[in-house]
Amino acid sequence: MKPKPAPPSFVAGLRDVWVTRLQSVPRRLRRAMGTSVRPDELTVLSHAGTSTYVHLWIPVGKGPWPLVLITPGTDDDSQVFEGFSQAVNASEVAGLGVVCATFDPAGRGKSWGEEDYGGPEHQDQVRVVLEVLQARAEVDPQRTVVVSISLGLSMAAGALASFAGPVKALVDWEGPSDREIITAGGTRLIPALGHALDDESYWQSREGVRHVGELPCGYWRLQAERDHAQPGELRHAERMLQAAQGLPWVRINEQEGLPESITWLAGGRSAANQALLRTIKQAVEAP
Repeated sequence: MKPKPAPPSFVAGLRDVWVTRLQSVPRRLRRAMGTSVRPDELTVLSHAGTSTYVHLWIPVGKGPWPLVLITPGTDDDSQVFEGFSQAVNASEVAGLGVVCATFDPAGRGKSWGEEDYGGPEHQDQVRVVLEVLQARAEVDPQRTVVVSISLGLSMAAGALASFAGPVKALVDWEGPSDREIITAGGTRLIPALGHALDDESYWQSREGVRHVGELPCGYWRLQAERDHAQPGELRHAERMLQAAQGLPWVRINEQEGLPESITWLAGGRSAANQALLRTIKQAVEAP
């Protein structure tokens, strides 16, 4: 008696399982798998002597390429931009045809020092990282864009306000503007490092709203109607835009300046991811 052949549905079923699995792979993962980039890493010393770890994703091919530096939020380090926990990751950005750089701020990851929550030490690191990377052969320094993620705005805005090198734009994704928003009205005090909200010497350097008007470049705010960290909060976006009005150019999402009626982005990680990639590409390609 001949062995009973496997029913056709078994093979078809196995195929369907794998097809379903492949189709369920997030769009971001499929895009990252098709990106031709090579990683690199280096350590630089800040002006204060802090050893700072930097991670690069460099497109495969002939450069020089634009430079995009991402500053991480709250207490994150560069590693969070290797996966899909953030609104954007480094390989996606490099896939746009840019050198994407991330780093570990002092007190985080592989860098020395103490946590500074966007203060002077972190700002010094941003400036030094930009100086070192803009001197590399793979980089076109004239096409430099800094992207701040959430509280990464504090270190990015403070650093760029006194940065002497070329920068085209600061792209700010939903960064808290000042001590009130950073601490959610005094209810989230981790970034305060034990300092009171009326401690001017501590807070002044960490409030992006104080530095944005001094940027040597354009300012592009990305903001969803439902903020990623404080869903009912939009005042931080409005405060940043008002403080930035004297800059060469200002944008909020797809609108210029400070429109009377702001069209907010849709909420959620997918919408943020698309907006960030679209904005970064436009910022580095702009005249």
